[in-house]
Formats: sequence, structure tokens, C-alpha cells
Amino acid sequence: LPIIYYLLDKTFTEAKLEYEVVIVDDSSPDNTLEVAQAIQKSFGEKHVTIVSRKGKLGLGTAYIAGLNAAKGDRIILMDADLSHHPKFIPHMVQLMDSTKKDIITGTRYASGGGVYGWNLKRKLTSKGANFLADFLLNPGVSDLTG
Repeated sequence: LPIIYYLLDKTFTEAKLEYEVVIVDDSSPDNTLEVAQAIQKSFGEKHVTIVSRKGKLGLGTAYIAGLNAAKGDRIILMDADLSHHPKFIPHMVQLMDSTKKDIITGTRYASGGGVYGWNLKRKLTSKGANFLADFLLNPGVSDLTG
């Protein structure tokens, strides 16, 4: 959590973008809540909002809880496991502004995208899930597994 927060703060500060990071914790045994509170104490409540939930309630409901707590005009969903690098955020914001689009999605399956540090099983699971979702739903995007 400290690494991804550092990268987010650095990215937004260098790009001169206002930001708020919403951290959702589901009573994680790895002290996520305590680490989030320390980050909030260092950077302030303006930049860090914490949503603490009792018990493991799942990723989907964690996203909903984070979306409900967010106060900004733009929302970026990402895990804290560094599978999404914040360095791409300013380009996505610029793209939203220049194209007047409400939604911009990153993808690891387009030119310039990729995954790093994933084992073969995780890569195959992601590819398989995306193939199935694309086949069944035909959403017109290349990466539905985040």
C-alpha cells in the first residue's frame, strides 16, 4: 500500500492534478487498515479516504463502496498490487479531456500494454476470462478483468 500510494501521489503531483485516494479494507489480516490510517495521517484526509468494512465482502462490493465514498469528478479503479501502474493516469485524463469521453479504460492486451510479475496460471486465467466475457457479452473492450 505505501508503494502504490507513493506512486499515485508522485504521479498526480507531477501532473498537477488534484486527487483523492479511496482505500477500501475488508478487515484484512495484513494490517491494511493501520497502514491506510498512517498514510492518511501523513497526507491528510483531503487526499486519503478510508472505507473500513467488517469481513470479506468481495471485490465487486469493495468497488461499489469505494465509488460511493469518492468525491471527485473522475474515478480510477485500480488494485493496490501494482498490476496497474499510475504513470498512465495523466495520459488517460488528457485523453478524457481531448475526446470528451466519460469513460477511458486501460488494457494490458493492446500495443504498449502488458503484465509484469504474473505467473503463467494468472496470465492464462486472465486471457481465458477475457475471451469468455468478450464472446458472451461482446462489450467492445479488450480487457474486462481489470
